Amino acid sequence: MKCRYCSHSIQDDAIFCAYCGERVARKKKEKKKEISVPAPRQLKSGTWFAQVMVEGERIPISAPTEAEYYVKARAAKAGLIEAKKPDNRLVKDLVADYIKAREKTASASTIDGYERKAKYNLQGLYKLRVKELTRSAVQKAIDQDAGKYAGKTIWEAWSLIQSATGVRYKKDELIIPSKKPKKKPPVYSFEDLRKLILALADRGGQVECAALLALWLSLRRSEIMGLKWTDVRSNSIRVQTARVYDKHHKLVEKDTKNETSERVIPCDSYILDKINALPKESEYVFTAGTSTIWRGVNKVCKEAGIPHGYLHGFRHTNASIMEYLGIPAQYSNKRGGWASDHVRQRVYTDAMPEGDVAAASKIDTFYNGLITNKITNGSEK
Repeated sequence: MKCRYCSHSIQDDAIFCAYCGERVARKKKEKKKEISVPAPRQLKSGTWFAQVMVEGERIPISAPTEAEYYVKARAAKAGLIEAKKPDNRLVKDLVADYIKAREKTASASTIDGYERKAKYNLQGLYKLRVKELTRSAVQKAIDQDAGKYAGKTIWEAWSLIQSATGVRYKKDELIIPSKKPKKKPPVYSFEDLRKLILALADRGGQVECAALLALWLSLRRSEIMGLKWTDVRSNSIRVQTARVYDKHHKLVEKDTKNETSERVIPCDSYILDKINALPKESEYVFTAGTSTIWRGVNKVCKEAGIPHGYLHGFRHTNASIMEYLGIPAQYSNKRGGWASDHVRQRVYTDAMPEGDVAAASKIDTFYNGLITNKITNGSEK
């Protein structure tokens, strides 16, 4: 070819003329090869989604717009960004590892609860891999448990799996069965309480003492089982330890429920004399198992002709009695070891039958006083 500036003959692929030095051709730009990625589809949520092959594995890629999807997908395929690969680990292995890691920091009862949920709840999820924990798979497992377990139990079981796997769905993303109402302990009348205490006296032993500590002093079951002889004083009971069953169904010590649980409660000689009469077979006052005490209390209630209240139910009764007697909240909370007045009022306190009558009498007196003009400006004449 000839140079268009000086007309000399030059090479056909020359860019500059060897004679005049002028540029005779433009440098051809290399066309960039566009990385091929699959076309996305738009989900109901509006997100654009597709699976892209990266190093032999299908990687899910999603973006709020179609254009952003292509940028993200091509970058992932080119290795410019780290693509999140599917998690092929088994759910059952991760849950087992999570429980094992928590054994050093969690209480024995907490670990026992984890293992029970891993054994009985949401079993359809444990054979899956983490990548398979879709919302529909989780919902299917929840639906299978719905007829057998309460909503709270099912949610706690899913919370365990969430903590172990990192896959999270909020409550409003799943349909959890409604919570079954808890069976409330019976509300005893004064006559019921008299029958119960007399029947307990006929029974005697550890059953009577355990029931009185719950009914009279408002101790929790774990606090009763954790009571040591060194905690029994001349005129009081010191609450500082608790015992619960571990996964091997053995009683083990644990910390008390909260800071306010550690307390010293003045104790009447009626109870102390009965406790001190028990045989000292261990460092703990109570050597019988909780099931033995439960059966004993149940038998006593049947003999007395009153509903079975069990130890925790007796704690409810104590809260109701303190409320009826008008004991100020700060003293009631301290005696029962409640962290807040809200918990005691909302969960434990019930209206006693005699309280209804007394309240009605006071209201009737007030209105009759208004009618007869004996009350003015909120006070009697």
